[in-house]
Amino acid sequence: MFYVLLGALVIRLINLNQSLWLDEAILAQAITSLNLHQLFSQYLPTDFNPPLIYLIELGWNRMFGVSEISLRMPSVIFGILTIWFTYKISTKLIAKKYSIIPPILLATSGLHTYYSQEARMYSLTTLAVAISMLAILNNLKKQTHRISYFFSTLTAVYTHYLAWFILPAQFFYLIKNKSTQIKKFIFLNLLITLSYLPWLPTFLQQLKNGSTVSQTTWGKVIGGPDIKNLLLIPIKFLIGRVSLDNKIVYFSLLLLPLFLTSYLFYQARKFKFLIFWFFTPLFLIFLVSFKFPVLSYFRLLFLLPAFYLIITQGILKLKSKFHYPLIIFILSINLVSLSAYLFMSRFHREDWKTLSQTLISKSINQPIVIINAVSSPLKYYYAGNLQDYASIDTNSLGNEFWLIPYAQVIFNPDFSWENQIKSNGFTKSYEQHFIGDLTLLKYTR
Repeated sequence: MFYVLLGALVIRLINLNQSLWLDEAILAQAITSLNLHQLFSQYLPTDFNPPLIYLIELGWNRMFGVSEISLRMPSVIFGILTIWFTYKISTKLIAKKYSIIPPILLATSGLHTYYSQEARMYSLTTLAVAISMLAILNNLKKQTHRISYFFSTLTAVYTHYLAWFILPAQFFYLIKNKSTQIKKFIFLNLLITLSYLPWLPTFLQQLKNGSTVSQTTWGKVIGGPDIKNLLLIPIKFLIGRVSLDNKIVYFSLLLLPLFLTSYLFYQARKFKFLIFWFFTPLFLIFLVSFKFPVLSYFRLLFLLPAFYLIITQGILKLKSKFHYPLIIFILSINLVSLSAYLFMSRFHREDWKTLSQTLISKSINQPIVIINAVSSPLKYYYAGNLQDYASIDTNSLGNEFWLIPYAQVIFNPDFSWENQIKSNGFTKSYEQHFIGDLTLLKYTR
């Protein structure tokens, strides 16, 4: 197991210094420009996340700085620990000969690697949920199990709101298993709820803001309850963030893995602990998404350990002659998709770093126009003259300016400002594209 963890660490350090993308840069800007009081009073009420990851990053980066590697290193650590606790769960559910398979699959998962390299809350949530589920699997028998459950579950819900949906799964499992620890489970969750009360006013403010998002173009983009978002869960769990431009070829290649996954899930249907872990939160989050658009595969990363445990259990329910061929097949999918992500830059995050280096190399004196709400990555790398896309007066721009039309389809879906540019005599004189749907334009008149 040591070599699995070491290999996972090496994998997660590859290209760790790739460009920050929007959400990471927003986090970096928040923890560097605001003190603790301002973070809680000004920033978090307008966000839609609990505070723990911000506090961890704030403390970590006070010591180690705010480089890309420093920002992402906590997630790397959380990812490695998740692999270890997945192994601990696996040893209790799977024969010793095969118990190392789920952690190997998680270690080589393109999706888990991607979010173990991101300065966001998903890696920590997955770790906390895995520890919480291990305590439930131990039936909360010992005092150490109950302490572990309390702190891991509290960590999970203070990191990601969707982690609350793991609690019904745990409750249903304990009921189904006729556990004698139901009263202790309820008591522990009462303590967790009471410990959450200090955050409740901020959460309600965020909830009020979030309820309006579902009615916007942005709400339709980030996770509505549709077939596409449901299908993306098994697809991305299998192959991570890689994709193909030709969607017919893409889905044709996925037919066999998806069919096999479905069949293995069917074979493992009697393993109630894993089935409750995976399907209960998924079903409840699907229902909630009709009101709040949260149904996105990356927000469900905390189900990924259960996904690989179920697949392994499904394989082991088949005849022994199929065990190693199927394990090698799933591992091959992981290694191919992981290699594509790590070594093909087209699958990396939005390349604000190269875009900024381009601006610097051109010694640009003209204003750079960008929507202020999405300007954090540019501000992280570039200290030039930025002006807000939404409030700019074209008459004040002189005869030329630069434009980064990032997220225009969300914040200016009717392209009214672009029409205003053209009506004021500007024409496009330069265009360059970067990874992640980033474009740099120059307009002159």
